[in-house]
Amino acid sequence: MNQSTLEMLFRKHQPRLLAEARASLYDDAEAQDVVSELFAELLKRQPEVEAGRELAYLCESVRNRCRNVIARKTLTERVTRLYALEQQTENEEEETERLDRLQAFIRTGLTEAQQRVFQLRFGEERKYREIAAELGISEVAVYKHLVAALARIRNHFNT
Repeated sequence: MNQSTLEMLFRKHQPRLLAEARASLYDDAEAQDVVSELFAELLKRQPEVEAGRELAYLCESVRNRCRNVIARKTLTERVTRLYALEQQTENEEEETERLDRLQAFIRTGLTEAQQRVFQLRFGEERKYREIAAELGISEVAVYKHLVAALARIRNHFNT
């Protein structure tokens, strides 16, 4: 991909790529950084991408970069960013109270399987394949448990 091709791809697909990044990161600034950094790297490397597969390549690259961003965050930062109430507060007691409410909901509002998968993924920072092996389930099942757990948590705290 040369510079003019990359510029055209950026103009054409930037909104879609930003939406993809926002869906994973829940943060506009981080999403914009991910997309911008991707194109900056592509400009340097100028990889060969099969014609007609550019969008798929770009979307997968954005998803991989988002996974890397999420993996670098601590559990508290991830939970706070995903589930914090609308107003962020500097008051440590209120922050502790919110995390306590989250933990209480996880204990009472999730199934046992969802709780276990959630704990292994976010509490122990295990990889999907490690969780699957430990629980004797497929990686797809791990993913489904996490998606369902996160949806329940979001619904509970956004109402």
